[in-house]
Amino acid sequence: MILQPIHGQLTPNNCAVILMDYQSQYASTISPTDRDALIHNAIGLAKTARTFNLPTVLTTIGESSFGGPIFSGLQEIFPDQKPIDRATLSLFDDPRVLTTMEKIGRNKLVIAGLWTDFGVAPTLRQAQRLGYEVFMAVDVCGDVSLRAHQTAVQRLLQEGVLPITWLQMLLALHHDWAPLEVYEVLLNIARDHASAYGLDIQYARTGLDERESDRTNSKAEEGWWERWSTVSVQPLRQFQKRP
Repeated sequence: MILQPIHGQLTPNNCAVILMDYQSQYASTISPTDRDALIHNAIGLAKTARTFNLPTVLTTIGESSFGGPIFSGLQEIFPDQKPIDRATLSLFDDPRVLTTMEKIGRNKLVIAGLWTDFGVAPTLRQAQRLGYEVFMAVDVCGDVSLRAHQTAVQRLLQEGVLPITWLQMLLALHHDWAPLEVYEVLLNIARDHASAYGLDIQYARTGLDERESDRTNSKAEEGWWERWSTVSVQPLRQFQKRP
């Protein structure tokens, strides 16, 4: 039995998310097919972070000059947050980012952005040097070509960066689909942004409803969220479908 895993599991209480440079200038260099998927994935990751109330940092580079503003879809998920606009390739060369991360105080970082080899890779490497356990959301990153992206990812994995997809992260953060409140919210995120998987999991709803009904009076189900998180469930409600 392994009592102390080498790498601890991601939970809503131990990780933070950094979304880098999702701006029109950088997205315009990505092929239309890949760009559409990447935008969906970025929104899926952002909604997941917001749903679980994860500390999330938005950044831009050259916003007022060549980069342009952050994608409106991401800004709408975090309407009260102004992205940190910088001139450095690595986020951690900007003292404002260092100060922000120190205040957050989490040792696991999930990082994604544009371009993979231009800004994301230097940031991942420096985060490792600073002692963070670093996860790269590989399907939420893009570069000027698929080959450039894949080559950068291969190098980063060899250097010890941990790969994850946004959907894997959603599933890592939540383990019990029976409570109907969270099921509805996460189903909506998956259905909107997880392609075939989002459609497939809808078929599980009947069985989950029956399980929840059978266990309504079970004290074991009380406080399901608090068993593993001190996060309020209030952020969950904002992504529920409205009639």
